[in-house]
Amino acid sequence: MGNGKTLQQPKENNNANSLLLLPFADAPSIVQAHQKDSQIESILSSKIQEVVKSFKGQLYLNEHPKEISIVVKLLYLSLTTFIGNRTLGEEYVDLIYVNRRGTQLVQKYKKLLFVFTYVLGPYFTSKVFKKWNINQGDSQGHDERKITWKDISSTLLNIHMIIFYFKGAYYDISKRIFGLRYAIGHRVEDGELKFRNSSSNSYRILGYFLLLQSIFKGVPEILQQIKTLLGKSNKYPENLQDKKQIETNQGEIKSIPNDSQVSHINLEDPSQLPFIPSTSRNCILCLNEMMDPSCPPCGHLFCWACIMNWCKEREECPLCRQKCLRQQVLPLR
Repeated sequence: MGNGKTLQQPKENNNANSLLLLPFADAPSIVQAHQKDSQIESILSSKIQEVVKSFKGQLYLNEHPKEISIVVKLLYLSLTTFIGNRTLGEEYVDLIYVNRRGTQLVQKYKKLLFVFTYVLGPYFTSKVFKKWNINQGDSQGHDERKITWKDISSTLLNIHMIIFYFKGAYYDISKRIFGLRYAIGHRVEDGELKFRNSSSNSYRILGYFLLLQSIFKGVPEILQQIKTLLGKSNKYPENLQDKKQIETNQGEIKSIPNDSQVSHINLEDPSQLPFIPSTSRNCILCLNEMMDPSCPPCGHLFCWACIMNWCKEREECPLCRQKCLRQQVLPLR
């Protein structure tokens, strides 16, 4: 089938989906294809991580998990969707891309736009909103509740998923924007159609649960925002001189010191923390002597920078997998 060929059959029927040569896919089939693709991407990611580790080391791998994930997705979709092939998940469930109305195949330029927005869109958008939130915090103060990129993305994702569970189309926001809808790649018989309709009804129940969850979570936040706005006039002093006086009396710490202003502990020097044996003075993440050795709740030792970067992406100990938050890590002195 070419991109310009229609996918309709000349049959009079009141059901719009029955006029399509290939009917639209249902939510369970789309989710199943997505799960299969996620499994393949995970396998591909592990292979690429092995290559990166052999050339750049474990520390580089820990510091760039998002960039490596982008490379994996871009490689996988470039070898499948972009050149006109189906992903392994789509082949597994027998899905193909059609336009919004289901009458034609999707043009290649729309697939290209989808690939780049799906892979790079969240990364660059998070960068922009993170910078925006920092600027807002500097100009408005740190005590005021700010709307973060995480709040915005979470709200949009919830709305999108609610629509997906009800309608059974566009599992990804990028596909909704460019009109890449899934259709079943074969004729559906009556028995299969009944089974698909039954499965779709169960997914609508998930949509109702997600809708109720969003309502119960959103209402308290809205009330909190209103309370903050109403109390804003009392929160900050009206007189600039009073404000300066409050800032003077709150404490002596005015800023975060630079790295050059901090006294570091380097275990390459045997006189530093001599109670640590020589066999335990290397960090398993960067494989060098520890710089500012730090201890998570489980008791293992790592460089401060290494364990901070690790816990930023995975809140667990690299060795024993015990839960570890960044605020729980203690530097040794």
